[in-house]
Amino acid sequence: MNPQFSEYVETIGRLGACVQFPLQAKKDRAFGIGAGYDMTWSGLRERAFNPDVITGEIRRSTLYGKLMYAGYGGPRSFYELFARLGASTYTYDCSTCNENSSTALHWGLGAGYFIHATDNLAFGLTMAYERDALRFSAADLGLANFPGRKETVEASDYQNLVFALVFSTRLRKAPDTGRSW
Repeated sequence: MNPQFSEYVETIGRLGACVQFPLQAKKDRAFGIGAGYDMTWSGLRERAFNPDVITGEIRRSTLYGKLMYAGYGGPRSFYELFARLGASTYTYDCSTCNENSSTALHWGLGAGYFIHATDNLAFGLTMAYERDALRFSAADLGLANFPGRKETVEASDYQNLVFALVFSTRLRKAPDTGRSW
């Protein structure tokens, strides 16, 4: 969602984990809080910097707090709506820059849909919009400007539209009386 960033950088992978606890639970819905961590690895597109060849990577790590609302839509499926707030740190490690870091406010909104495989294990798909209050610039990579562009700073903050395959598990004995939070 950031044109300059997408032109010079490609995402390699992302991994995250979150722990959450229900604060108020009723028979088929719950409101809760949580905390999580995400790590994203991106590599520089070496040929995008012609005539120079610049190698390296950008790592993004995010710590966040989470508010969530979940509800059952059927006997074996549930949905989750969530909001996240925290901090993201971008670490730029490349052949033209000293390894430097920048930290910024992170926020995100999302939704997920899950199907139970067992009483305590569910698999699902989540979609989220995330934004970090920081902009990608040529200076992050130790450059005066981007090859072939007049702009030296991205026009908008870092933002991502995320589609993810996820799993959710409860770390407790399955109830004998049916589904519960």
